[in-house]
Amino acid sequence: MVSEGYEGFLESLVRAGVWIPSGVQGVYGRGEGFIVATNALASAIHRGFGVGAERMQFPPVMPRSDLERIGYFRNFPNLLGSVHCFCGDDRAHRDMLKRHDAGEDWTEQHLASDLVLTPAACYPVYPALAARGTTPAQGYLVEVQSTCFRREPSVDPMRLQSFDMHEIVRVGAAADVVAFRERLIAQGQAFFSQLGLDAVMSLANDPFFGRAGGVMGQGQRDKALKFELQVAFDPAGAPTACMSFNYHQDHFGGALELRLEDGQIAHSACVGFGIDRIALALFRQHGLSPRDWPIDVLDLLAVL
Repeated sequence: MVSEGYEGFLESLVRAGVWIPSGVQGVYGRGEGFIVATNALASAIHRGFGVGAERMQFPPVMPRSDLERIGYFRNFPNLLGSVHCFCGDDRAHRDMLKRHDAGEDWTEQHLASDLVLTPAACYPVYPALAARGTTPAQGYLVEVQSTCFRREPSVDPMRLQSFDMHEIVRVGAAADVVAFRERLIAQGQAFFSQLGLDAVMSLANDPFFGRAGGVMGQGQRDKALKFELQVAFDPAGAPTACMSFNYHQDHFGGALELRLEDGQIAHSACVGFGIDRIALALFRQHGLSPRDWPIDVLDLLAVL
């Protein structure tokens, strides 16, 4: 395992061409090694966890109205990225250019559009399923991957603003959804062991914003709604979540009118793979050249 701290690890990634700095914290281009690793991870997750699932893929933006119905902006306003666009005329454009050339703020003419940046890969799935009407008795099993955004700039290479998330989503009766999550908790632990990563399963909560955030987070922990597989990248720091197991109860079903054939509100759960974080854990554990990783890891990822 690479023993250097966060800063040294980041410098090593850049020096080896694994990452390409952009000048903005938490935003990096990808070199060939990182592309190979993340593509291989996504394929391995599909082979191991996506059996029988309907595959979906969405762009990195989603309708603002859907996010408003889901309520994300209420709990995580500090993480949300909204898409703003120029809405002025020629005169406003000239004024904008004058402001820019004078070193002033030129964004005044940019107003919020009907789009937001997708904060989690599963979020567009629930409105898409709700649009189909009544949820069938067997429910839904969906595999989805998307580039996501959360506004939390950091020098920590494990905390990106723009990142890829791969998720397996289950929607249906409560008992079926809970059983799905329990099964994937065991499967996820085995997957990390096969990757040669030392991960710990921990009870967790989402980083709710504001005065009520602590109460909401404690309620989530009391009901054991969220678990994380965490990897210690730095012995001196807190471990980092690389995979999460989330039981939403009827939150999305109630917000979007996802109902079962008997009229009950559908429950949902999602299992999220932080593709970038898992890849970083592999680079830190096994070295900066994927083709030099242990043969059993390469066989699992089908890199060669």
